Amino acid sequence: MADYQNGFQPTIRLYYEDAYLQEFTARVVGRVNREGFPVVILDRTAFYPESGGQPHDTGWLNEVRVIRVEEEEGLILHFLEKEITSEEVAGKIDWPRRFDHMQQHTGQHILSQAFYELLKGETLSFHLGQEDSTVEIGLPAIKDEALGRVEELANRIAFSNLEVKNYFLSDEEVSRIPLRKPPKKAGLIRVVEIAGFDYSACGGTHCRQTGEVGLIKILKQEKIRGNLRFSFVCGFRALREFEKRRSWLQGTARLFSSEESEVFSCAEKNLAELKNLKKKQKKLEEKLSQYEAREILNSNQSKIIRGLFSEKSPEEIKYLALHLVHQAEVMTALAALGQDHFHLVLAASDKIGVDLREVLKELRGKIELKGGGSSTLVELVGIKKERAEEALRLAVEILVQKTGLQ
Repeated sequence: MADYQNGFQPTIRLYYEDAYLQEFTARVVGRVNREGFPVVILDRTAFYPESGGQPHDTGWLNEVRVIRVEEEEGLILHFLEKEITSEEVAGKIDWPRRFDHMQQHTGQHILSQAFYELLKGETLSFHLGQEDSTVEIGLPAIKDEALGRVEELANRIAFSNLEVKNYFLSDEEVSRIPLRKPPKKAGLIRVVEIAGFDYSACGGTHCRQTGEVGLIKILKQEKIRGNLRFSFVCGFRALREFEKRRSWLQGTARLFSSEESEVFSCAEKNLAELKNLKKKQKKLEEKLSQYEAREILNSNQSKIIRGLFSEKSPEEIKYLALHLVHQAEVMTALAALGQDHFHLVLAASDKIGVDLREVLKELRGKIELKGGGSSTLVELVGIKKERAEEALRLAVEILVQKTGLQ
């Protein structure tokens, strides 16, 4: 609902005719306050409002920062950092942001048509983000070879430097051109045409030539709603992405003291060695737990063995608990401290006859714990490290109540 008297003519959108217009003059025809910000309505503007997956422009009106731009009932609303009182304004677009959006949006048109031309994959949605952009394509799956062909075609179109033009057509005229998707509204339709390759109904800002889009690079894909969503970058974003990944690769190569081309094989080799070492470590931990359990039993006559450990892993206290209950008719309550949480292992010898699941029910009524287990072994996680000692005490008390053993 508009909170201003709407008797204005629709705002003239200068970016329709010239997306490269960076500065303009206009007359203030309305003022309003929204969300604590002063908002002005101009008779004409070069500022693009958020629409169709493309973010809004930013910039300045009379040196006052324009922080957001929205469309409402045919009017363009300019959200300002502070009030301006003059009736005439000089506007200036944040050009790097605008041109970035033009590269990404034109690149999306090219990529969407490449998907459709090669695989009949229709574009279902588009989002232009701060770091990368996404298109959702109506395909259930895609092979690497097919994706490579799509990307190659998109870049061939970009580097062919085809003309990109826009114009308005009536409903009848629109029916005569091969639009990639039917328009969502009737009346005059703005068409963005990439010469001989793509025709789209679109109100966004675009480059004049496909060569200005630069490199189009697909970064990743993921399943969504039974379709595929692709993340991609174009132009300067592709350059920054390459620099970022080159830095990662060079840093990793330095860690391995290898050439960049050898990083993958070095990583494979190191992961294989690490996996082997972990197997050996696991066997040693189990062996050590067996001896540790024997020592504890030799020095402890209690039927309930408890312990709080700051340097043992959850696996280690589990091994220790199992060796204890296998070597003697005892119960255990052992805890290992993590960075901000704790692990709790309860175990019992079969001959004692206690069902630790019943112990768990009572324990959960007194302290927040996640996890579960069987009648003789329960593994739990407490989200608050400082409550580990309390959890141990409560577990021992419940075990005593259930069994009568000390």
